[in-house]
Amino acid sequence: MIDPKPFAELLETDPLAPLQAAIVSSLKLLNPGVTVVPHPGKVDVSELISKTVVNAPGIGLGWSKVKTGQHAEGMFYLVVEWVAYIVAEAKVVGARRVEKEAVGLAIGGRLLEILADIETSLWGRSGVLPPETTPPAELKPLFTIRDAAQGVAYYTVTWTQIVPALGTGFMPPHAGRYDEQLGAIVYPDADMIDELAPWIPAEREADEDA
Repeated sequence: MIDPKPFAELLETDPLAPLQAAIVSSLKLLNPGVTVVPHPGKVDVSELISKTVVNAPGIGLGWSKVKTGQHAEGMFYLVVEWVAYIVAEAKVVGARRVEKEAVGLAIGGRLLEILADIETSLWGRSGVLPPETTPPAELKPLFTIRDAAQGVAYYTVTWTQIVPALGTGFMPPHAGRYDEQLGAIVYPDADMIDELAPWIPAEREADEDA
């Protein structure tokens, strides 16, 4: 049963927008010199060409899909498919010209490196799991020959992360402690055991008269 939720509370309890903001913040911090901005969703190539998403060298962080699933205890989780859009142009670094393809590959490779680090890829937040390995994070080219002729290269890095344990479960939240001497889990209140009983597997004792 879902209770009404006022709009202000809806915004306050949303798990997705704060996570996107945390990813953008982390990528900015880890990649000085690269512009990183949020994007509301999928990007049209024309937006990239007109540079309405992000200036090169830059990353526009959006998402392509969010799916849901249910935990056994009644809570639910979200499966978020993130997309980082990379915009690259030739750049002079020191006294050397670096071509757009090299710039794009360097940024894309850097994102894959970050996503492969379990601690960093949690983006400084609790309530999110490391990137899924099936499917793994992936770097792909997005640009066409015409785009290349205009001196711009586009790439995407995609990955999937799960936001678990959302909502309210139907199982009692009681926690006990394991007693080594008894070889059993002990609860501070007997009523807790009664509430947990329907969810605890039990072995049926044989009838003495049988």
